[in-house]
Order: sequence, then C-alpha cells, then structure tokens
Amino acid sequence: MTKKKQIPTDHQSGQTLAEVVVAIGVVVLLVTGLVFGTTITLKASQYGKARSQAVQYAQEAIEIVRILRDNGWTTFRAYGDVMPIPWCLDKSGVWTPLSGACSTNIDNYYTRQVTLTWTDPKMKVDVIVSWIDGNKSYTVPISTYFTQWK
Repeated sequence: MTKKKQIPTDHQSGQTLAEVVVAIGVVVLLVTGLVFGTTITLKASQYGKARSQAVQYAQEAIEIVRILRDNGWTTFRAYGDVMPIPWCLDKSGVWTPLSGACSTNIDNYYTRQVTLTWTDPKMKVDVIVSWIDGNKSYTVPISTYFTQWK
C-alpha cells in the first residue's frame, strides 16, 4: 500500500489582504498617471490648434494690409502716422479704431489688433492676435514693413 501525502489543512492558498491593497494601490497609481498624462496632452494639443489658427489670422491681417497698400499709398498712409495708430480688424476685414481693447471679434474667441506706424520711407505694421483659454491669455505677434513700391 502506497502512502499518500496529506496536505495540511491549516495552510490556505490565495491572496492576503496586504497583497490586495498593494495591487489596488499600484493600479490606482497607474490609472492616475495615465489620466494626468492624457489631460496634459489634450491641453497641449488644444493650445497648438489655437496658436496655429491665431498665426493664420495674423498672416491674413498682413495680407489685408498689403491689399490696402496696393490699392493706393495715400489711403494706406491714412491708416498710420508717426504716432502708432492701433486698429481692431475683425474677421470680415472691417477696421475699427482701437479704444481700450479690441472686443472678441473673430469666431468669438480671438481678437486681432493691427498697429501702423509711419517711419519714413516705410510703414511698420504690427499685428497681435490674442485669445483667452481658461484663465490664461495668449498672443501671437507678427511685424513687417511696407514701402511705396509703385
């Protein structure tokens, strides 16, 4: 007759409470890290998209000023003087003299300010596109010079 080994009945297999608590802690830590990383990535993506759009609006303003210059130097010169003259330029191309600050006038999100300064024999053009995201405000500035080339 062969003798069978007996397994002690007082030895229990399975997880202890401490192991379960540690495992849950590790899982919570990993999930928190993933959520935090995803949030940061989404915010950076949103900022990048908003900045890219702001750069487009700033370049568009430079092109609008170029068209104004090409339509006649005398009219163009009236938009700027030796003292900088700031203007608000909305999405449809309407120029409004700046009084205080430009109101949100592009997609209810961006403002576009164009300042023309006459520095003989050229006109300096400064464009600032601004927007507010949460509690932070951002700007994209672009500057160039135009001369009377015709």
